[in-house]
Amino acid sequence: MNIMKLNDELNKLKSLTQNNNIREFKKQVDLLKNNFTSELEIRQIDEFIEAMIRDEMEEREIAFEEIKLRADLIFNKEIIPFSYIAKNYFKKSKAWLYQRLNGNNVNGKSVRFTVEEVQIFNSALQDISRKLGSIVIRN
Repeated sequence: MNIMKLNDELNKLKSLTQNNNIREFKKQVDLLKNNFTSELEIRQIDEFIEAMIRDEMEEREIAFEEIKLRADLIFNKEIIPFSYIAKNYFKKSKAWLYQRLNGNNVNGKSVRFTVEEVQIFNSALQDISRKLGSIVIRN
């Protein structure tokens, strides 16, 4: 079979992973194994599947980090001044900040912090920590 046909079949395989259709995924893998047997095709299939696995692991790692962040923030929500952070560091509303913290859907899309916004949020937490840490009450 030709490379274009192989690419089409690999794209079908990828779409099946996104739909979590295990039975159809296995059928597609079998189709690939049975119809694409040259060394070049096998190498391309292996590389494609390895890339899919790497992408899935990265997505899961990101999801885990988001869950951990939310848990840390929820655990400390009584002491983290979200309104202050939203207003003074992002020039946005508290609702805007919470939408990103919770991964809410806005206009049909799940919103998350950009890389730059994560850096701003981390800097804000560190800045507030320094400010509070420098306060000393003396007798």
